[in-house]
Amino acid sequence: MTKFKGFTLAEVLITLGIIGVVAAMTMPTLINSTQGAQYKTAFKKSLTVLSQAVVMNIALNDYDLSQIVAGASNYADETTDMGNQTLYDMFNDRLNIVRRANTSDFNTTAGDPDNWSIVSDVNAADRGLFAKATTHGATNATSFPSTAMTTWPADNTVLFMNDGIAFIFDNTQSSCMAANTGIGVPTDNYCYGFIDVNGQKAPNRVVQCDGTGASGATEGDIDDFSCTVTSPTDIFPIALHDQSVIPATPAARAVLYNK
Repeated sequence: MTKFKGFTLAEVLITLGIIGVVAAMTMPTLINSTQGAQYKTAFKKSLTVLSQAVVMNIALNDYDLSQIVAGASNYADETTDMGNQTLYDMFNDRLNIVRRANTSDFNTTAGDPDNWSIVSDVNAADRGLFAKATTHGATNATSFPSTAMTTWPADNTVLFMNDGIAFIFDNTQSSCMAANTGIGVPTDNYCYGFIDVNGQKAPNRVVQCDGTGASGATEGDIDDFSCTVTSPTDIFPIALHDQSVIPATPAARAVLYNK
């Protein structure tokens, strides 16, 4: 009589159940880690692309961010007299743009498929979006004052690049420069914006530091070296001045420098 050895049906079902439980526990972490790596890579690429656009504009037009003039509106009116450029003019001319929009193009009703809101963490009310915004831009810092908002600010320009990345900024900002490079400029006058690395897709969450850091410093501290970001999200605040496009918050800097 031949005797076959093997697992019983009960043993197989128990094993599959254990594998299912382990997978259910580890898959969310794995997915978040993969998405975070994608967001980080896209953010670094976006900074490079925007910086190259500025450099190209300097080479072709001899015009950098410190010379930017305020636009009359989001993108309908370009400032062309005497060769002046708005933020919209510069980036629309130098980037591969496939679509343009402004805040009015998006419905703000929750649940609407066109709704595009900024989602921030529970501590957003007492965290400044831009590090030391009061000292880095007496004029332009008011464009994006805090992450307590649930929708985009009213006067925005949105440029969608061919890779799906969106660059969001207030086209009424002007003279984007740092005090140490601008003649007769007493304080920094950075211009500000957002990079949304996956456009209108969720989660539309502004990147934040993990907790408040070991020193108790919050997002509003410009030199919060204790800031680390374990799981990057898809919206990154940026600052623009002179010939530079840089991260505007400790969290965005932490992602750029892999903290």
